[in-house]
Amino acid sequence: MRAGRQKGRVEDRMFALELVEKVRQVSPGVANALTTLAVKNIVPLAAAMGYRIDEVTDSRVKATVPLDRKTKNHVGSVYLGAQVTVMELTMGVMLFRRFPPSQYKMLVNRMEVAFHAKAKTAVSAVCEPPEELLAKLASELRATGDKAEAWIPVRLLGTDGQCVAESRFLAVFKRG
Repeated sequence: MRAGRQKGRVEDRMFALELVEKVRQVSPGVANALTTLAVKNIVPLAAAMGYRIDEVTDSRVKATVPLDRKTKNHVGSVYLGAQVTVMELTMGVMLFRRFPPSQYKMLVNRMEVAFHAKAKTAVSAVCEPPEELLAKLASELRATGDKAEAWIPVRLLGTDGQCVAESRFLAVFKRG
């Protein structure tokens, strides 16, 4: 019984992301705030990190994590786990926007990351995959009907615009 209740709660939370898109048509700022709350509700770690959605469009999602007591490591930069989490969550918002959770289930199967600079400030993850990549993924899902996968790129930027890291996530989708 408990597993059924838990599953229902997760589905309700995912459905909330879809409802936010209707709000976005009226007020993008309010929609970003609601998306931030939805992500924090789905992944409580996001709330602890101070995760915030800054921008959501059809082609780009940007989210930020501050450099503060909760995200700082022993050398004064953003902790690796916070960097990876902000990138993964931002990629998830992009994909759930394009492939609604009511129709598809998505998990990350693999991740690759290259770090280029120390994250000495707040960091922003930017996910703007090429439209061709998303169209190919949608086409594969229609063709196979049940499973497809794609590598989704995400960049991590410091407040000065410097590229802190580049990553890619192998997102695996299943219908249903």
